[in-house]
Amino acid sequence: MKVLVTGGAGYIGSHTCKALAAAGHTPVVFDNLSTGHRWAVKWGPLVVGDILDAPALEAAIDAHGIEAVVHFAASAYVGESMTDPAKYFRNNSIGSLTLIEAMIRRGVDKLVFSSTCATYGNPLKLPIDESSPTVTVNPYGESKLLSEESLSKLA
Repeated sequence: MKVLVTGGAGYIGSHTCKALAAAGHTPVVFDNLSTGHRWAVKWGPLVVGDILDAPALEAAIDAHGIEAVVHFAASAYVGESMTDPAKYFRNNSIGSLTLIEAMIRRGVDKLVFSSTCATYGNPLKLPIDESSPTVTVNPYGESKLLSEESLSKLA
């Protein structure tokens, strides 16, 4: 299977690419390299692009015959989200929506989305499970929760 890995030049994304390749899949990294590293892309091609760029996403999907997506591309610093919330809503929420729409337009219906426990805020009980209430306490958690909600409505 050919798998687009957004944020695939980052730590978790690059290790996911390694595991995909070991399992016989072809990972295609889609990353703007703002926090990822070109040298971390070792198991498939790199497409330098931003998830806010729908035409670039669609071109990558078409050019590489993408069948599934693993979505790691996100801004992920809680403190920074407090000082620059617009960056987090733009990149995490709007970027995820842009990706989802590009997938729909190109007929890609398989997605693994990496969210965060920050969608649960200060949990009422541990361990946190999916029945726990989502009560975000920072823009990072809120931006990821909005992505989850978009997925549930568009899938």
